Amino acid sequence: MIKNKFFLIIISGILTFSYAQEMFQTVKPEEATLVKTDSSKQFCNVCGMHLTKFYKTNHVTEFKNGHKEQYCSIHCQAKIHNDFSDKIKKIEVVDTNSLKLIDSKTAYYVVGSSRKGTMSAVSKYAFSSKDEALKFQKEFGGEIHTFEETLQIAKDSIKNDLDMVDKKRIPMAKKGKKIYETLCNKNVSKEFNSVGEAKQYIIDNNTCQKLDPKMQQAVSIYLFNPLLAADKSKMIDVPKNAKCPVCGMFVSKYPKWVAKIEVSNGHEHYFDGVKDMMKFYLNPVKFEHNHKKTDITKLIVTDYYSLNSIDGTKAFYVIGSNIYGPMGEELIPFEKETQAKDFLNNHFGKKILKFEDIKENILY
Repeated sequence: MIKNKFFLIIISGILTFSYAQEMFQTVKPEEATLVKTDSSKQFCNVCGMHLTKFYKTNHVTEFKNGHKEQYCSIHCQAKIHNDFSDKIKKIEVVDTNSLKLIDSKTAYYVVGSSRKGTMSAVSKYAFSSKDEALKFQKEFGGEIHTFEETLQIAKDSIKNDLDMVDKKRIPMAKKGKKIYETLCNKNVSKEFNSVGEAKQYIIDNNTCQKLDPKMQQAVSIYLFNPLLAADKSKMIDVPKNAKCPVCGMFVSKYPKWVAKIEVSNGHEHYFDGVKDMMKFYLNPVKFEHNHKKTDITKLIVTDYYSLNSIDGTKAFYVIGSNIYGPMGEELIPFEKETQAKDFLNNHFGKKILKFEDIKENILY
């Protein structure tokens, strides 16, 4: 327990340092208007970032069913707008000067000023009047746009912005992995659609020992995208155009589940899970390939926890758990039997199989 406390203090100190400098977007808690009432009141439901720290770029969405959500930026607002535009009744934005919520449709946005952006390389700040926007523009640069124009700019840059954010999240994800493995109950049996969703889950379910908000953010980033904390050099490298010969899906979309077969003539087959790999291995003719088992030189699978590539013939596989892969129920591989046993107990698995125990009838 003493070791855990010491670890918590060290990690907390590291994470606190990164937030030490106050940002332009930050306001005092008493100056911020927060509209949510549940456990996510303090943070953005998309990216998980603290709403008061990024308050000057906050957006509030009222949905047609009366529910309200608050986002740290128009970047996160744009992600929601892409999926739920038909369910949105009204969007408000924080006026940079008064700090009050104003109707986004009447706001004037200064896009691309020298002030730092939130979740985007291109900053976007809103003002209640054109005169205030012009004054800000004169001092910090940028262009003046309407809400609709600014929203479209945000939508167009989502992919590039996410790539930038993911690069910045890598060290946080690695810290989050260490915190999760040390201070949390590792019985999380779901995948998350956003960092904010992961953060609310660990709060509502008491998944971790008491963590400060920065540590919660690190753990949430890791749970949302464990790939950020993985050593890419130890993972299976999948060509972008590789299709699973069993189900036809593009394998690179599912890096956490990749399996691979190497054939003696140098040919390689990639699969979006062990289940499809074993279907092919046990009966390649069924999938219009004439390989014999003696032609196969390697079977490689992805360890569930580390995401490292491991020898598929030496792995331990859990079947019947509550964790599903791209093709539903899956044989989930582990390098060590102790890890497989822990996973089986935590995720209601039915059985642990060795490679030679996998028969064709259980795959269907």
